[in-house]
Amino acid sequence: MSQDHAAQALALEDRRFRAMAASDLAELDSVLADELHYTHANGMVEDKQEFIRKISSGERVYQAVTLLERTVSSQPGFTAVFGQVDVEVMRKAGLLVNRLDYTAIYRDGDPRLFAWSAVKALG
Repeated sequence: MSQDHAAQALALEDRRFRAMAASDLAELDSVLADELHYTHANGMVEDKQEFIRKISSGERVYQAVTLLERTVSSQPGFTAVFGQVDVEVMRKAGLLVNRLDYTAIYRDGDPRLFAWSAVKALG
């Protein structure tokens, strides 16, 4: 894994967090892999279409996505990003505010976000 792949993954992640907070569907479509596996902190798993549909419909409105920290692990064929983020999201049930620990996977051949898994941070 080169420094270029790591830098590219971090840049794509920054773009995705901004797009989520802005409900920028076109940008989300461009930074999410078609085969996306998105696992929320509550265990719900969505594919790309469902993730974008919920934002498009207003079912899920990300009000803020604030990156706190992250590290990059270079592996053959992909980049793994381990981080922590504060998320504020409005849902039908009301505002949800969580600090999440996450893992994001970006493949070298198609550097868009391929997999995301988050859990509520301890503490």
